[in-house]
Amino acid sequence: MLQSTSKKYENVSDRDLIEAAQSGDRNGFEQLVYRYQDRLFVSIRNSVDCPIMAEDIVQEAFLRAFQYLDSFKLESEFYTWLYRIALNSRFTYFRRLKKTLSLESVEDESIPNRTQSWESPTRRVERDEQQHQVRDALARLEDHHRSILMLREFEEFDYQKIATILDVKIGTVR
Repeated sequence: MLQSTSKKYENVSDRDLIEAAQSGDRNGFEQLVYRYQDRLFVSIRNSVDCPIMAEDIVQEAFLRAFQYLDSFKLESEFYTWLYRIALNSRFTYFRRLKKTLSLESVEDESIPNRTQSWESPTRRVERDEQQHQVRDALARLEDHHRSILMLREFEEFDYQKIATILDVKIGTVR
């Protein structure tokens, strides 16, 4: 992941970084990437089985954000806009993936066995089984419902923010 570009940008607001980036200052956008890459990765990682896929999706989201930064309206929060781009990138990624591979083969080949060195073997098995059950349950949901659940439970966004991100009425989110 990217390291901070400069100490001078650490205490600068998102708005100022966006304005700098829109004016051609690449360091402004690099600082936005540094500021949000981990948070965005965790959000996307919670909705895909493979960390490599999550990295690809996050990279694509930042690329698109950079390409369309001039269209960003400063009235909204940058992360909300970026997250929406990441969701769209995820949908596009899986659409492309479905054309070339079956979901079963991707899951079998790409899910690493992540364990903590301090965990007992029994605890590892329990944790892995819980994660598998949660991912299976999420996979059975329609994309729209899965997005709402992920934003509410994992991102802890309120209903209004979820409605804004997904561009739907708040009643649809509840």
